Amino acid sequence: MNETNIVQCEEDEIDLRELLRTVTKHKNFIIIFTLVITIIATTWAFVKTPIYEVKSNLQIGFIGKNLIANPDTLVRTANLVFGVGEKIPTKKPFISKVSSITINKKIKNFVEVKTEAISNKKALAKNKEVVSYIQNKYKNIIDQYILDTNNKIRTIVINISREENLEKNNIQQQIELLKTQKIVKIKERIKFLNEIKLSSLKNKIKFYSDKLAQYTNSIKKIYQYSKQNDNASMLTISSIQMVNYQNLILNAQNKIEDLKTEIEKIKTETIPNLEREKENIKNVAIRKLLYKLNVELPNKISTLNEKIKQLKYNISDSNMQNSTVVGRYIIHDYPAKPKKKLIIVVAFITGFILAIFMVFFLEFIKNIKEEETVN
Repeated sequence: MNETNIVQCEEDEIDLRELLRTVTKHKNFIIIFTLVITIIATTWAFVKTPIYEVKSNLQIGFIGKNLIANPDTLVRTANLVFGVGEKIPTKKPFISKVSSITINKKIKNFVEVKTEAISNKKALAKNKEVVSYIQNKYKNIIDQYILDTNNKIRTIVINISREENLEKNNIQQQIELLKTQKIVKIKERIKFLNEIKLSSLKNKIKFYSDKLAQYTNSIKKIYQYSKQNDNASMLTISSIQMVNYQNLILNAQNKIEDLKTEIEKIKTETIPNLEREKENIKNVAIRKLLYKLNVELPNKISTLNEKIKQLKYNISDSNMQNSTVVGRYIIHDYPAKPKKKLIIVVAFITGFILAIFMVFFLEFIKNIKEEETVN
């Protein structure tokens, strides 16, 4: 067993030595082949038209807490419009293209736009074209929102003007009307009742009282006259006259009672009711109108002004914005393609490995031919 292992180790050492001897033997070929491959790759890398890349991070527009577009929909539409990923052969020389439009993995409302071109200037122009397309596509949403909001503001301004002018004037006119007409009329009514109506009623009572005294005296005279004359016809006439005067007395008494009742009603009901109505106008109606004028109306106008402030904030830059590039466009002074250093390194390693493989392969073919010749 030990002898077998020793033999295998010796064979492995022989093989490794053989391999190393083969590589050394063909070292010139390996070096030349590797250099040729490296030179060809280097030449291709330097001859190949350089491709420059420009990147931009586009923040999707928003209105308040809502985005103006769904990120997935926006990206799919933009990729379709700019033919991202399409491999359609064309005879036109390459100038610029959109290499990718993707959603930022960390921040969903950001879109990364990459463009490639034969110069930084053209790559930047292509990138700006994509940004302009996205901005213009959803600009109408922003414009419509601004238009609707401004219409709301104008409506509120009209309401404020109406409240400050029409409503305010209307309340002031009502107050003035109550003070200069309603209260004055009530005062005049009270004055009329006190100075004219009651005086007139008292005069009527005096008139009927005087009449009552006259009728009473007339009855007394008729009664005395009837006593002095026993003539039947005269007694009959006297009786009829007395009945007439009694009716007149009763009518006068009723008139006096009615007048006294009317006076009492004016003093206890009509005038107090008018006084209460006057005080109610002063203490209730006018105060309500003053409260409405000095408190409710300013509060209402203040609320409307607050709504205007809120609506103006809604269309301000801090609450509403179209899609915009955040930061600067990322531009490099060196081309993104081809990557010359990487190509040269890869070509060197590939040429070296391929040269060694070819050496061993040719050596293997040579050994097979030699064995066939010996046999």
